[in-house]
Amino acid sequence: MAEAKTQMAKIIIDVRTPKEFAHSHIPNAYNIPVLLDAQHEEVGTLYKHDPLKAKFLGAGYACENIAKALQDPKNSKLLSYENEILITCARGGMRSQSLFCVLESLGLRASKLAGGYKSYRHQVLEILQMPKKEDFITLCGATGCGKSEIIQDASDFSIDLERLACHYGSSFGGMASKILGDQPTQKMFENLLAYELENKKSSLPLLIEAESKRLGDIIIPKILASSYQNAFKVHITSPLELRIKRIKELYGNIPETLFLNGMQKIKPYIQSNFYKEILNLWGHRDLEKITEILILKYYDKVYKHSHTHLTFEHTDRNKSLEFFKNLRNELASKNQDLCTR
Repeated sequence: MAEAKTQMAKIIIDVRTPKEFAHSHIPNAYNIPVLLDAQHEEVGTLYKHDPLKAKFLGAGYACENIAKALQDPKNSKLLSYENEILITCARGGMRSQSLFCVLESLGLRASKLAGGYKSYRHQVLEILQMPKKEDFITLCGATGCGKSEIIQDASDFSIDLERLACHYGSSFGGMASKILGDQPTQKMFENLLAYELENKKSSLPLLIEAESKRLGDIIIPKILASSYQNAFKVHITSPLELRIKRIKELYGNIPETLFLNGMQKIKPYIQSNFYKEILNLWGHRDLEKITEILILKYYDKVYKHSHTHLTFEHTDRNKSLEFFKNLRNELASKNQDLCTR
């Protein structure tokens, strides 16, 4: 991971097309495309029939786009003598070479990522193969008990899978898109996850929630899921009134379409009389009563309490953060002792 550490100390310029960049990229990278989407497609199609002519065409587009990029005010803070610039394209080929040559000739501190984005993805997949159960403290507990609050408050030593996936995990979890934005692609989620794991490995063990294998369209990598499911587990509890309050705050502005779609998903798992009552209450927007029924008649009934190592009641955010700081330090010391034996 020496290469990945190097990346994190640089300004990363991704010269792939906007479409490629939007699909997935190195976290914190900036997109300065050498070829635009249509140009890239045009050059690629021509290359199959006339490689030299395609290179001429691509070079012309590249010169034009690089010239515009150098004149664009928004790039002035990136392309400067103060920065160390790492340039990447798909495979470390002509697109990154073209911008590299220009920046190097101008005296800027520029380098290319060997192997480009493809090599970076290999590193990501390697990182996602590395997690083990000793790396985590896994938070379990029923809906609304505040697991996400604890994860967020302990951001220096936690992995927030819901935030990375832009999904809250439940049947109504698509509400996250209204707050966190649209879900990333699977590859982008993996990039973000690997970035978090690599940057926080000095803070092991990390708090993480016992998420299921899927968050919306995102699939949790198998080794990671297995690791936190077999890690040191803490069962989080919280009074019903606090659980209702948290869920109301999170879902209080849920759109009707999203709410009704979520109700359709849970319909087979909730008694019909409660289902009908919830829909009636929705007409009056009685969110507090709806939340109470969903907790008691659906979520608590489908929640399966697996074996945990201890139980902790979460009522005060500051006290909970202090508790988990101490627990992390205690487990880290034990893990260190085991490694030195």
